[in-house]
Amino acid sequence: MAKFLFLAFIGLTGISIGLGTDSWSYCSNCADGPLRWTGNCASGKSQSPIDISFTNVTYKSFSDWNWQNYGSTLSTKFTQENTGSALQVNLPDKKFFVSGGGLVGNYTTAQFHLHWGPENGQGSEHTLNGEKFAAEIHFVSYNVKYPNLTYAAAQPDGLAVLGVFIEVGSPNSAYDKFLNYTSKVVNGNTTARIAPFPLSPLFPSNTSKFYRYQGSLTTPGCFESVTWTVFHDSVKISASQVAAIRGLMMNDTDYIGLNYRPTQALNTRTVYASFDVSPATETPTVADSAAGVKITTSLLLLMLIGALFLN
Repeated sequence: MAKFLFLAFIGLTGISIGLGTDSWSYCSNCADGPLRWTGNCASGKSQSPIDISFTNVTYKSFSDWNWQNYGSTLSTKFTQENTGSALQVNLPDKKFFVSGGGLVGNYTTAQFHLHWGPENGQGSEHTLNGEKFAAEIHFVSYNVKYPNLTYAAAQPDGLAVLGVFIEVGSPNSAYDKFLNYTSKVVNGNTTARIAPFPLSPLFPSNTSKFYRYQGSLTTPGCFESVTWTVFHDSVKISASQVAAIRGLMMNDTDYIGLNYRPTQALNTRTVYASFDVSPATETPTVADSAAGVKITTSLLLLMLIGALFLN
């Protein structure tokens, strides 16, 4: 039981515990890298993340979202943490709740964390039609019928994770609420208390368009207990804000660098979309239209020559 709780803690916080049988990292060529993760990570058939391809998405109508306290600024401070493999903000217990949106039950949000890469063309865990984003933020909630996050992680309906793609663009003041304090947690396994702020502005303005599928945690032990929601619209943050994330260290000498798991096989699962993703009717390009004019002109010339010859 103690070993189970320890492994669950590792999977939920993203902590790499160093060398040993239970160690893991994001180093693709290392002995403890993602391609060599064991247990559910290797044998599971409902693993995350995935590529969300429009060719495999099915439309489904979902109920409206119900957010509790997401738009509020609470009195209790948050705890920002560099886990050694991710930037994570731990939220006060049972203050933020999400339901609706097709979720079965009520979920309380325990933390959010970020995944990123060394450059703008990589960093997100999920991909959209093969496209990678600079980063991805995950809001982790657990079913209130379970006593805590660790216990819920091992239950089939235990977790609901909301994922948002992040692109590099204009500055985003909502993200400054925690990114301004990354200098306090540069080194791995450090924490800082930060002022509370509302969570809603961290999401895209339109949360009605999203994808839904059943999957897993994206770190060992990869428990297949997650109802995933990935929003279609991304949010933008500035290059300097992304740089603040990329400046985080695993330890005193090594940058985190990248902390995303490669996409996993969809297998027999269905990915649902809350909106119609069928492609619009293709319109001819300018080049195609020009070619069409040339053909039409040639035919008209032939017809005129033929008419003159016959006369």
